[in-house]
Amino acid sequence: GQTMVVLTGGIDLSNGPMVSLTNSIASATTEKENPGGSMVKAALAALAVGALGGFINGAMVAYGRLQPIIVTLATGSIWTGIALYIRPSPGGFIPPDFSALISGTAFQEPAVLPGGLSWSIPIPRAAFIIAGMVIFWVLFRRTPLATRIYAVGSSEGAAYLSGVNVQRTLLAAYTLAGLAAGVSGLINSGQTSTGNALGGAIFTLNSIAAVVLGGAALAGGAGSFLGTLAGAYVIAVIPSVLQFYGVSSFYKDLVQGSILLVAVALGAIGLLRVRNRLDRL
Repeated sequence: GQTMVVLTGGIDLSNGPMVSLTNSIASATTEKENPGGSMVKAALAALAVGALGGFINGAMVAYGRLQPIIVTLATGSIWTGIALYIRPSPGGFIPPDFSALISGTAFQEPAVLPGGLSWSIPIPRAAFIIAGMVIFWVLFRRTPLATRIYAVGSSEGAAYLSGVNVQRTLLAAYTLAGLAAGVSGLINSGQTSTGNALGGAIFTLNSIAAVVLGGAALAGGAGSFLGTLAGAYVIAVIPSVLQFYGVSSFYKDLVQGSILLVAVALGAIGLLRVRNRLDRL
């Protein structure tokens, strides 16, 4: 979702709070007496709220001509407030079957091969989620909407002169970003098996860092969701590497932040070199 917005030249500071809000909704909607049916309702409600929140952001940015960073900072505070109203303290109920569907493993049972041999390679279900996101991006990248998003991010004025409806494109990008945050809230619910109105705060800056590490330009018009996945993987691996080398927990945030800062700076240096060459021409 952050990739969609950054490609248009904007930024979304409300996606983390939206993850918290949809997680809170899911944990408050499900019922122990009817885990299956209530989880379906909770999932639909979370996705609808996520899309609505993105739609609100997009409407204010596209038609209100407001700065995305201000709009999403404000709406992020609103989403956090609503989440705290729904879930004042961590808790709630998430069906164990849903948690197993999200965070469990597939193909646990060994398959019996001819000759009496057994074969089993458990695969984390998260791998299927990642594969689904990759397939979605490959298909989405071929749509006219994706082309318009890249065009708006490259040059909003040129896109408008080329016949692109800039307002609708921005509205669609932010709505998809909100929908993605809703999906993330459901995945977070399955992984934690509980609700937390502040649990999604960490995803806001991490999502931006993942997009930038993946090669996207904050100015818009350049980047790829596959690069964002790679950036997210790097962010997830850094704490494990630091732990392997025995870095004290007091310094982990310092070292992790320094690594991210250096990586982003190296990417910015490459971009500045390209711009300088273009200026000389």
